[in-house]
Amino acid sequence: MTNSKPAPTGQLVNFHYVEHGMMAQPNFEYTLKRNAKNKVTLCVYRPWLDEGWGDTIKVPVDVIAHVEKLIKDNNLQNYKDHYSPKMQVMDGYQWSYEAEFDDETTLSSGGSNARPGDKTLNVIAEYLDSCYASVKGIKLEN
Repeated sequence: MTNSKPAPTGQLVNFHYVEHGMMAQPNFEYTLKRNAKNKVTLCVYRPWLDEGWGDTIKVPVDVIAHVEKLIKDNNLQNYKDHYSPKMQVMDGYQWSYEAEFDDETTLSSGGSNARPGDKTLNVIAEYLDSCYASVKGIKLEN
């Protein structure tokens, strides 16, 4: 993490997190959106999904509230704009995340073959997988 930046004060309205490997399609992709009526949708793409690209489901508002709490509690606003390894790597993975809040704050970060030291985005991905699986009646394999 880098120097401290102020945390967003508004509610999370959009969250997007994606990772691409060497292939064209993502390894995973999550989009979580809150509309003006406080209804929340989750779109998930994971290779293990039978549905393929981006099945969108309605989820309870506490799902986006939990992701917002993880973002704020773990100070994701302090992530660097971009992460890369010290030595150049020509293949591997790229990732990015963006979080938009209703106070007009936008947080974003990304990287190529390097990540921040904490695991917050992994925790969010696992949480969204479990929410999706719960709604769809899918048993997750560990």
